[in-house]
Amino acid sequence: MGRTAPGWYPDPSAAGTERWFDGDRWSQHTRPTALPASTQRLPLGVGAALPREDQPATPFAEVRPSVEEQPATYAPASSVRALPPVPLPPAAGTVRSEHAAGPQPTGPTAQRTRARRPAPQRGLLSKPALWVGAAVLVVAVAGSAAALAGQGDDPAPPAAVARPSTAPTPVEEPPEDSTPDYIEVANSAVLELAALDIATVTAAAPSQSALATVALLEVGEPNPVAGYSSDAFGTRFADTDGNGCDTRNDALARSLSGVSFKPGTRDCVVMTGLLTDPYSGKDIAFERGPLSSGAVQVDHVVPLTDAWRHGAQSWDVSRREAFANDPLNVLVVDGTLNQQKGDGSASAWLPPAESFRCAYVARQVAVKYTYGLRVSAAEQAAMVAVLSTCPGEPLPTGSTLPPPRDPVVPAPVKPRPTPSPTPTPEAPPVAAEPAPPVTPAPAPAPTPTTRPVPEDCKVKGLYVRPTDGATNVYYVRGEEWNFKEVVADVCFDNRKEAEAAGFKRAWW
Repeated sequence: MGRTAPGWYPDPSAAGTERWFDGDRWSQHTRPTALPASTQRLPLGVGAALPREDQPATPFAEVRPSVEEQPATYAPASSVRALPPVPLPPAAGTVRSEHAAGPQPTGPTAQRTRARRPAPQRGLLSKPALWVGAAVLVVAVAGSAAALAGQGDDPAPPAAVARPSTAPTPVEEPPEDSTPDYIEVANSAVLELAALDIATVTAAAPSQSALATVALLEVGEPNPVAGYSSDAFGTRFADTDGNGCDTRNDALARSLSGVSFKPGTRDCVVMTGLLTDPYSGKDIAFERGPLSSGAVQVDHVVPLTDAWRHGAQSWDVSRREAFANDPLNVLVVDGTLNQQKGDGSASAWLPPAESFRCAYVARQVAVKYTYGLRVSAAEQAAMVAVLSTCPGEPLPTGSTLPPPRDPVVPAPVKPRPTPSPTPTPEAPPVAAEPAPPVTPAPAPAPTPTTRPVPEDCKVKGLYVRPTDGATNVYYVRGEEWNFKEVVADVCFDNRKEAEAAGFKRAWW
């Protein structure tokens, strides 16, 4: 079997470059390509791995080099990741010496080559390598024949082959998400409080306003949260008003629009509706179910944990249960914002909707004043900072109103002396005109009397509500209203009559 003759061959590891092959392996010597690409030849069998130093050399088929001259000095380049020639079987009937692979260079150059070339090692390629080399050769010959045949039929130049671009494919950035980050918005809503003169600001507020009521709240440090449990506040969403529905469904029915109820619940269990969220101002569709109803949640405006740390520890269970289910302290809101708020007070969290912040803080003030809960100094400062932008914000319906503030009597102003007027001649007496008839004042609204309250009373009134001390409240009987748990002091025929008597509507 013959060998590949030493010579310059196209470098498999660098296009446009030739590398010296010494008959056994590639050397480290390279040069620019000397012949057109169509006439250059690689050593046979480029496609297998280079033999390692510890493997014997293999006889190769006879191939003449493109240039017979070798470099003056060379050394094998073991690091070159090129593929050696693959041997071809000898032709039938021919016997070649392993050293008669073709014309050998003669003269001093050949002597130097033979002197420096290590003794060739003998060995055989494995059968898989022979089959791979034969397959590569067949494919190459078939491709060359097809190319030559095509040149005879079509004189037009061959079309340029588009090479794949090595430039990285530009990655189109996704469009910017315009969805508001409610966590970031709400955290940025917490005010950076400046030094406020709380006494001066609250003293200038209108009487019985939310801002004026802040000054009436007790300021103190919160107690430890140890011992807190939601069970300490009684049944979760209990039916404290006795109407047959729990607090959650009452709140949903009161806050949602387009409400639908579960059949057979006497319009109690809310199934669907649309909420206009007060915390964010967006509309949220509500649908009862474990995977969807969490989007709409019932929030305690003053969290139960905060109430526990500021005075609720000393309450009995019935008062804590009334607090947890009081409509004054219950709002239906966005579930994400409710979870984000946690047990934060006004100094730690405010709703993202700026238009609702005054009403939100006024409700917190109302709840804490109605139930006698304390506030921290930071919380009081935050309440004043928000309400100072809306000093006339009233306390919401259902809260206990503080006593009206005494009117401020201005200091007497000493009159300036005036010069005595110049006497004028007396005018003749004028006959006095008859006085106009006096119109009698309208009779005041009749004060209700504590007569026995009939069973079919439509509007029941209470002078003092025993649960929280609220005065002059009334309840309106609906189709499903249950008055068995309500002990009334007086009965009215309608709401107008109750309100004319000084009573206000109670929602629980």
